Amino acid sequence: MPSRLLALPYDIRYLIYKELFPREEQIYLHAYEKTLRTISPAGTIAANVLLVCRQLHVDAGGFLYNGYLFNLVGTKTDCLANYKPFLRTLRKYARDEVNINAFSNGDHSTTICISLQAGDARMGILNRRRRGEPKTLQELQAGQRGADWVMSVIAVVTVLIALLSYAVAARF
Repeated sequence: MPSRLLALPYDIRYLIYKELFPREEQIYLHAYEKTLRTISPAGTIAANVLLVCRQLHVDAGGFLYNGYLFNLVGTKTDCLANYKPFLRTLRKYARDEVNINAFSNGDHSTTICISLQAGDARMGILNRRRRGEPKTLQELQAGQRGADWVMSVIAVVTVLIALLSYAVAARF
């Protein structure tokens, strides 16, 4: 059975969605290994409205995914692993082309921010951003592969040192 909310004119539903979803222009999502969690605005997003029925999911999802700049923050590994599934969801609801902008805190840092938005409505926010070094996703992925290689070499060297220490200790 369709939700009674859908019987209301879209202008009224729009006002309701404005109250349900954050008032801020940006939503920050922290990327963990296999999940994203809302960290800003404070609290959670009223995503339960998306679970009421399929039609309401499409209607409210269209409002949510077209109205905000989404910032995925976390380690390079976690952000790069989580942005693609989120991008698929965003593209499913987007009325315009999805823009992706990535920012690094420098080569020394393990954290990044990947900003995604449907259309250009929130580009002003990105243009005013005073932190982070703009990067392409390809640059971040290449840097991550290099970092993964370095970490593998460090792990192998650590094991070799431990084995050598054990062998020397066993002699004495």
